[in-house]
Amino acid sequence: MKKIFCLTAIAALLASPIYTQAQSVTFNFEDSTDQGFGHKFGNDASETFPVVNIGGSMRMGILRNGDFQEGDRASQGSDAFLAAMNAAVLNPSGYIISYDWYVDTSLSPGNYGNFLQLGTYINSGGGAYTQDFPGTGKDVELNGTQLASGLVFSGTVSETLTAKYGALDPGFLGQTFMRLGFIMNGDGVAATVYFDNVTVTPVPEPASLTLLGLSVPALWAMKRRAARR
Repeated sequence: MKKIFCLTAIAALLASPIYTQAQSVTFNFEDSTDQGFGHKFGNDASETFPVVNIGGSMRMGILRNGDFQEGDRASQGSDAFLAAMNAAVLNPSGYIISYDWYVDTSLSPGNYGNFLQLGTYINSGGGAYTQDFPGTGKDVELNGTQLASGLVFSGTVSETLTAKYGALDPGFLGQTFMRLGFIMNGDGVAATVYFDNVTVTPVPEPASLTLLGLSVPALWAMKRRAARR
């Protein structure tokens, strides 16, 4: 009975469009909105990104249009995102930034280019900025053969802030404004990447990992069923 209760509680939590626990936040786009993402260094209203049912999940699509920093999520007052980011920069080796990515190269044949690279960046109201790009810091890299294949490529990026960005500028600490954004670099004219489960969260403790291992298959099945409705 306890296991059923735990799975039900977690499922209810993950079903909400933006959910928080302790000082963490996840954007899962289940409400069919971009949940506050906007143009690079802009705000929620600066750009609206489409959210579509693709690959069995609701995902936010961002088109690579040559801006390099193609879109980000800024804090909106003292929201859960700001709290999670402030906690993360205080403990960068103990916090993870993660996201799911999905590229369907059949959607615009021949227009995905010869390379596509993904990364992330963060910046603060105090002007501090860092990114996990270029060089070996890139999160994802697809080549021309892959992009011309007509196939789907997808995965999950999950790293601590230390692994992604190295030592952080003190200008990230104790901020009243923070951003987390996506870098997209490439030469295709219609390269769209779909993002899901954008998360800032503490590194799971062993007990949490055990519970997560029990619940994830059931939750994934539930989300797929909901997305098909």
